[in-house]
Amino acid sequence: MGLEVNEDDIQEMVEEHGQERTTDELMDLHHEQQQEVMEEISSAEEEEEKAEESLT
Repeated sequence: MGLEVNEDDIQEMVEEHGQERTTDELMDLHHEQQQEVMEEISSAEEEEEKAEESLT
């Protein structure tokens, strides 16, 4: 049972690893952006509530 590894095998593995890492990084970035949007929405709602309270 001879297992042989050639340069193409190594290159393929390196490329796949790079793609996986990139995908993980993109998912992390997407999550961070979603968090920021939710925080902005919350802040805007709080400001709107304060403005309404000051009118009454």
